Amino acid sequence: MDTSKKLEVTKEHWENPQVVSLKDANLRSIEINSITSALKKHAAGREWSSLADFGCGDGFDTQQYSKLAKKTVGFDYSSEMLSRASKLQGDTLKFQKLDLISGDVFGTYDAVVTKRFVINLGDWAIQSKCLKKIAGAIEPGGIFCLLECYRSGLENVNSHRVKAGLPPLVEPYHNTYMDFDKVLGLMSGDFSVVETRDFSTYFYLTRCVAPFVMGENAFDFDEKMRLLAESDDVLQGSGIGPQRLVCFKRK
Repeated sequence: MDTSKKLEVTKEHWENPQVVSLKDANLRSIEINSITSALKKHAAGREWSSLADFGCGDGFDTQQYSKLAKKTVGFDYSSEMLSRASKLQGDTLKFQKLDLISGDVFGTYDAVVTKRFVINLGDWAIQSKCLKKIAGAIEPGGIFCLLECYRSGLENVNSHRVKAGLPPLVEPYHNTYMDFDKVLGLMSGDFSVVETRDFSTYFYLTRCVAPFVMGENAFDFDEKMRLLAESDDVLQGSGIGPQRLVCFKRK
């Protein structure tokens, strides 16, 4: 599928009233908790003055982050998603429409989040330009919590699935997973990495162990697997599964 067609079907995907941000609610919970913990940690006891969430979707996650900032704005290009998010608006939380491919970011922020947003931007040429736009809106000393999906992590979890006799997972049709080293290289000039985190324990338990043991009933055990992964994250840093959180600090 060429890039223009992929962008078109991605737009259609997010305008569908039946679409949810992530079907795996337990993974979404882990993602939110990881970003929230990172924001708290790197705030060093203070409240962020301004926070932006790019690709905010239905705003649920943004609302959680907004508890840590004086003012928060969520950006998205989907009218359907923004319609859902608007119900969460308040004095310190706003949502705005932004097509980052064709538009520019106005204003600056000392904390920025993206979560599975950049993977919706067609190809690396577009993704890298949009990452640069976001980076340019972050104040010196500010934090960029980038939680996206990478091909290497997908290949890693699939290698374990194949060993267990399970079929490989495929990249969602509307996503373009990134090259982790390319992202680090792109950001290295203006940012330093202050924290990285993956979700290897959860992915190995839910995408390898549970389906190997339970077959079609594997997803029934996601909550227990999440609780186990949170209590004993033994595989942290193993790079199993596409999702990875990288926290950058603006120099």
